Amino acid sequence: MARLCHLAGLNLGSAWMLEGILSKLSVADARHKPLAELASKLRQAGLESIKSEHYEGGHWLGSFAVYLSGRGLY
Repeated sequence: MARLCHLAGLNLGSAWMLEGILSKLSVADARHKPLAELASKLRQAGLESIKSEHYEGGHWLGSFAVYLSGRGLY
């Protein structure tokens, strides 16, 4: 489980960074739609992992979700 949590953390961190990039791109930019779709998929996959009963999933990944929620810094 611990190894998979690292991948889930990577998903959440990547979604967070992509959303930061998207916040600076115009919606008309050709890169906006594919990046938004990717960010959404990464967000979904990462957030699903937080539901785990294991310490890593329920505790450690939650810190990434806080950044992703918009309460973190871009």
